[in-house]
Amino acid sequence: MQLANWPTGQLEINLHTADEEICVVFEDSEPGVSNEQLPLLFERLYRAENSRNRKTGGSGLGLSICQALVRAHGGHMNAEHAAQGGLKITVKLPVHHD
Repeated sequence: MQLANWPTGQLEINLHTADEEICVVFEDSEPGVSNEQLPLLFERLYRAENSRNRKTGGSGLGLSICQALVRAHGGHMNAEHAAQGGLKITVKLPVHHD
């Protein structure tokens, strides 16, 4: 487990293996997203925060690109609410044996 503290919040990163998968879990503190926003987070050009624009950052491509990379490696990722009030992103990748 790795916990990062910033003046505006926290990010916890956990890594473990289970059932021939590598699992990486990212959980952050508030602010989170609504239930309606969760399924939209991986869509290209979607921005959960309406105040974000190109001048203040965020193009709405980050999670979409991440999901494409994970899928290209045979994995999957999902988003849900974190216990700390923010977002929880889980990435699962298969373990390949040569």
